[in-house]
Amino acid sequence: MAKGHDHDHGEVVVEFSAKRPAKLKTLDADALILVDGVEDGSFAVASSKKELKQLMKSDADVVYDEKKGKLYLNANGEEKGWGKKKVGGLIARFKGKPELSAEQFEGMEAFDAVTGDHDHEHGHDHEHGVDTKEQIAGYRETLTDSEEAELLVVYYTKGLQKTLKRVIKDGKKEGYVFERDELAKELDEMNNGGAFDDIELDAAAMEVLFSQGGEQEQQAPGES
Repeated sequence: MAKGHDHDHGEVVVEFSAKRPAKLKTLDADALILVDGVEDGSFAVASSKKELKQLMKSDADVVYDEKKGKLYLNANGEEKGWGKKKVGGLIARFKGKPELSAEQFEGMEAFDAVTGDHDHEHGHDHEHGVDTKEQIAGYRETLTDSEEAELLVVYYTKGLQKTLKRVIKDGKKEGYVFERDELAKELDEMNNGGAFDDIELDAAAMEVLFSQGGEQEQQAPGES
C-alpha cells in the first residue's frame, strides 16, 4: 500500500514498498516518490517486453513498465528475476499508466535501458564540489531572456513545485543535476534576496502574469 504524506515545501510524498504493492488510479505529477529500501539508486523505463526482461537482469534499482503501468523493485541486481517476494518485485500498479521519470524519485538517477549507463557517468564536473547556487547561476547562463522571463512567470503563477519540476527537467538537458530540496531552498533564498530582480518581463509574460493574478484575486476565498 502506498503511504502518502506532506514533505518540505508542501509537496505530496508517496512511498512504495514490495511488502505491500500499491494500486493507484492516478499519481500527482508533482508528487515525490520514495521506495522503501532504496536511498540512492537508479530508475529505468521499459518501453517493451524485451527491455523489461533486459532491465530485470540489470543493476537498475527501480524499473517502470510503461506499457502496463507497473513499477518494480529490482532487489537482486543482475541476477534473474526481481528478488525474493516482499523484498523485490511489483511495488505499484497505476491504472492510468502515467509517465514517470527519475526526477520524481527521491535519490534516483536515470538508467539507460539500452546502454546500461547511469546519468552521473555523463554529467558535468560541476555536479561534484559545486554548490547549488553556482549550478543555478550556470544554468541561467544557458537561458535566453525570454526563457528566464517564462520561468519567473511559472514561479509566480503556478508555484514553487512547478518551477522545480521545470528547472530539474530543463537543467538535465544541459548536464545540470539538481537535488530537489536544495534547489527549492536556494531558489527561495535567491528570490528573497532579489537575485531575479534583473529579469525583464516582455509584454506577453506581463500579460500572463497579470491575467493569472486577476484570476487568483477573483477566486480568493471569502469574497462574494
